[in-house]
Formats: sequence, C-alpha cells, structure tokens
Amino acid sequence: MVDQSDRGKETLIRLEQALQRLVDGNPIKTKPDGRISLKRINDEAGLSSGGIYYYSSFVETAKKTIQLRRQQDSTGKIKVNNERLNKLREQREKEKILKEKYKEQRDNIKTFCDQVVAHNAQLEFTLFEALEKISYLEQELASYKVSSINGKK
Repeated sequence: MVDQSDRGKETLIRLEQALQRLVDGNPIKTKPDGRISLKRINDEAGLSSGGIYYYSSFVETAKKTIQLRRQQDSTGKIKVNNERLNKLREQREKEKILKEKYKEQRDNIKTFCDQVVAHNAQLEFTLFEALEKISYLEQELASYKVSSINGKK
C-alpha cells in the first residue's frame, strides 16, 4: 500500500479526475469512445503501467463505477457523446452526398470526352472520304483532254 504522502494524494486526485473525464465522455489522453476500464483510467491519469493497482480503495470504487456504467449502457440510459456521434453521422452523410456528386461529375465528364472522341473520329473519317473523292476527281480530270473554247491552241 502507498502511504498517503503528498505524492500519493496527488496521484489519487489524478485518478479520480481521470475516472470522471472518462465517465463524462471527455477524455484527454485516451480515445473518446465511451469505454471505461482500469487500464483506461490508468492511462488517462498518466500513470505508469499498473500504477492504479497501488490504490486498492480507488480500484474498488472504480470497479463499482465501471459496473454501474455497463449496466446503464446496456439499458440505454446513458448516451455517450451523443452529440459527437450525431455530428460524425452528419459529416458522413455530407461526405456520401459529395462522393455521389463527384462520381456523377466524373461520369458526365467521361461521357463528354467519349462524345468528343467519337465526333473527332467522325470528322476524320469524313475528311478522309473527301480527300479520296478529291484524289479521284483529280485523276478523272487528268484523263480528259481539255481544249480551249476559243479554239486557239
């Protein structure tokens, strides 16, 4: 057992504050996911591994608090960080909407690009046909003897 020196009292206060922060759902050094355990209390208080176990009276109190919390959680009386969860859900919904919007924009751009490529190919084919026709007409024209209408040679 730790004697109740000033250092021991300060550590006990740190443990109690850590437990209260975890119960309130506002931890500083651990994840704010609503879970409470002796290890989390120990980590939240900033103690070395297993430091909490030197304070057996606090451990008993903490175990009772954890058990009570679990019972309350199972009956749905406590909503841990309900406001935070709602914000995260809203943010997730906004991200889904944005993602869908970006997908639609991407698909529209892809469709437009495909149309541009198809139109370009059609223009190239039309130009190729026109060049072939011009070449054919030039050959036809070369095969004819052209004489002047004036009758002069």
